[in-house]
Parts: sequence; C-alpha cells; structure tokens
Amino acid sequence: MEKFTSKLRNIQETKFPIVKAAFKGKDAQIYIGVMMIDTGSVNCILNKSILPYIADDAAIEGKTMKIHSVQGKGVECQGYSLSFRIGNEVFSDTFYVNENMDFGQMFDGLFIGIIGHGFLRKNNMVLDYETETLHASAGSIEGNPEDYAFFFPMSYGLKQYNIPVVGLVYGDKEYVMVADSGANASVITKHMMDDAGICVRYFDNDGTVICFTTDTLDTVLCDVLLSIISVGGTPECPKLYTQNDKAQVINNYQHIMEGLKDPEGNDLMPVSGMLSSDFMLRNKWVLDF
Repeated sequence: MEKFTSKLRNIQETKFPIVKAAFKGKDAQIYIGVMMIDTGSVNCILNKSILPYIADDAAIEGKTMKIHSVQGKGVECQGYSLSFRIGNEVFSDTFYVNENMDFGQMFDGLFIGIIGHGFLRKNNMVLDYETETLHASAGSIEGNPEDYAFFFPMSYGLKQYNIPVVGLVYGDKEYVMVADSGANASVITKHMMDDAGICVRYFDNDGTVICFTTDTLDTVLCDVLLSIISVGGTPECPKLYTQNDKAQVINNYQHIMEGLKDPEGNDLMPVSGMLSSDFMLRNKWVLDF
C-alpha cells in the first residue's frame, strides 16, 4: 500500500470525493464505475442497482446490519462480499445494501457504492483534499502540529464516537460536528445556531436533506461562522480555526445524534451538525486514517 494513490474525479465540479473503481461481474465481465468516499459512514454501502451484476452467492448468510442516520433512525441492510479495484490495488470488503435507496440517481455513469471510514482505517488511507487524491498514509505528519492553521487528532472522534469529529467553541459553549465527506452541504441544527449565536445572515432559498433512511428533512440556508478548536493554545485561551460556511439548518431536532456513550459507557456530547465535503475541499483538509 506504500505507493497506492487514486485521483479524485471531477471534485471541483461535484464537490464529492469520487474515485474510479472496477469489479468483475458474475458474467466475468469487468464493470467500471465510481465509488464515493464517505467519512461519515462507518461501513461500505453497495448501490442496490449493482446487485444484478454480482455473483449470486455474494450475499453473506446471517450478515445484516442496521445502518443509522439522523437521531438514530436505522434501516436493516444485507451484507454482500465484493472484490474491487481502485488504482493499482485490489480490495475485498463487506458492503451493505439499502434496498430503498438508489444512489445512482445522484451521479452520472455506473455508481458502485460508498466506501466508509472503516475501510479507510483498515487500509491506512488518506482522503487528501489538498492534492485531490485518495492515497496510502505515510504514518506521520510533517512539522509541528501547532504550526498548522488547523490540526485536530482523528483518534479522538474515531475512539469516542466511531466517526471523525471536530469540536467547536464559542466562549464557554462547546459543540461537536462530524467531518462528513458524504455530505454535499454542511448541516447544523437550529438549536446549535441559536445557542451559539453564529448566524451571519439567512438566505431566501429553502432546501432539504435526504438521510440514508430516505427520511427528508426541511432546511433553511444560512451563512454561519464556524469556530473550530485546533491543537495549540490553552484551556483558558484555545486556538480556534474560524471560517464562514453556508449551512443547511434543520429545525426538526435539537441534535443530529444524542444519548451517545464512549467505549467505557460514559456520556458523550451530542452531535450538532456535519461539515461538508465542499467545506473541507475549500479549506484543503487532509483526513489521515
């Protein structure tokens, strides 16, 4: 894996991290399409329209999982084994299928599925918005973390929440958001926006957020000021990385996820939003798993 790298395709246009991928179908034909890198998903997800092309025995007996989205709502998904190629490497993993959602409607060409961060962690990969590539991790960083405009350890969110997260600080108030490359727009709850007082201005156009469970949440678009905590500083004077972003604001829930526990059973702060792929692309983030 030392030399593995794959270019993110058309990311300046789509804003999503998409890589070219291929797999051999049950008819021995090679199918070439794309996969999306979704750091907000633990598991790999297979697009249901791919099922007719894969082997009849690809379904793993007894392997099902309830995949959750906003507020813990979940959908039961069957697990399938899939071998596939990205760049110069061949991989094999378990992919889950939501029979009620066809992701192909969102993308041109053959959309194979979603790669979750469990796969990225297992294969020590980096989602690199600076070089616009998915590549193998070097296992180290250059220079001192405190010298970066923004640096936050991936290990905190992956250990505590089982997803990559960042913390936001406004005075004595703290919030948590997911670094979610599968989100095309940043999402926050109105509770967080009002509680932190971060709305710069509202826009006229409303929108919707479609969840993995196919639930649809109505939103309003707002320019917000994000104050993200970074390595460096002190508890009394933390180092903050401040950026504006256009966020879809949802009224339905106080938090995106709540009632969470860490591996030791201790209460965790609720999750109040998701930072989008577009935000991370504009700010050249590097997510090193």
